[in-house]
Amino acid sequence: MYTDIRTEKRGACHWIVLNRPDAMNAVRPKTYVELTHAFEDADADRDTRFIVLSGEGRGFCAGDDFNEIFLSEDQHPSKRSDATLARYRSRHGAATPVVGAILACTKPTIAAINGPAVGMGMDLALLCDIRIASERAKLGSYFVRRGVIGSIGGTYLLPRIVGLSRAMELLLSGELVDAHEAERLGLVSRVVPDSELAAAVDALAEKLSWGAPLAQRAIKRVVRRGLTVDPDALEEYGRLLSDELWKTEDHREGVRSHVERRKPAFRER
Repeated sequence: MYTDIRTEKRGACHWIVLNRPDAMNAVRPKTYVELTHAFEDADADRDTRFIVLSGEGRGFCAGDDFNEIFLSEDQHPSKRSDATLARYRSRHGAATPVVGAILACTKPTIAAINGPAVGMGMDLALLCDIRIASERAKLGSYFVRRGVIGSIGGTYLLPRIVGLSRAMELLLSGELVDAHEAERLGLVSRVVPDSELAAAVDALAEKLSWGAPLAQRAIKRVVRRGLTVDPDALEEYGRLLSDELWKTEDHREGVRSHVERRKPAFRER
């Protein structure tokens, strides 16, 4: 079904793995289409609770494939025009659909950064809710070094993750940071040995599984809404969602399991 990615179900986790290891998992128009479909499909799967994005081989994602995006015949700088760019996007699509598909996921998304994540690779990781990195991971925006601007993963989310000053430094320089510096900055939640990355994701999924799925989705909606509205509007929005959650079986199960000192068995209703 896919050529540039592969998908795999591991318990409650739906893994989406960039699968162009010979190109360090660089993304091209076809990859964006496949990623968009895979995220939408995973989010719609009732058996999936968590969506994990990772890369095959030594890299997470080396960014855009230069040959197929920047140096293709109709994208060559000497031939490029507004009309050419419009035709290119109409025929191939652009990064925007996958950005929207990841942000629209109602289920928690996790980036398992197994190696370098640069350019669009870094943006894809930033679009996920939680990021875990292996010790060999490196992250960098890089777009400025190619004379372009990245997606809202960097321009919108990065300042909210690490603060405006450090984000501007990273975006304007294209600086590459190693895994431990990324952890210090708050770009990733934690750093683990490369051989332990999958186990760390499993452990995170187990921890998250104690949360009610409907509540997790509501929390995601409130947090995302909070990026664009004032506190009073956010409080009202959160209260409306909370009132609905009070009526659910999962809320009652959460209370019962706490009283009975056992793991909750949520049924998403």
